[in-house]
Amino acid sequence: MAVPTAVIPEGTRVRIRQALLPIDPAAVGHMGVVVDASEYHAHSYGVVLDGEQELRFFAPTELEIVQELVLPPEREAAKQRRALP
Repeated sequence: MAVPTAVIPEGTRVRIRQALLPIDPAAVGHMGVVVDASEYHAHSYGVVLDGEQELRFFAPTELEIVQELVLPPEREAAKQRRALP
């Protein structure tokens, strides 16, 4: 059984690109920030485009990552530690 997870974390800068799903043609090429990413709806991400205030939802195939969210040093160090058995 697979556990769905949000692949693109909140706070990531993305660019909207054309994919198979019909989206607003005016949104293609615009940049924004992912503000809603949840494993409960892993098939879509909430993005606020630059210069707008409304939340729009896009499929993962419609988003191109421009700048990933950088984890704090303590989170990176925690990822390097082994898990308890």
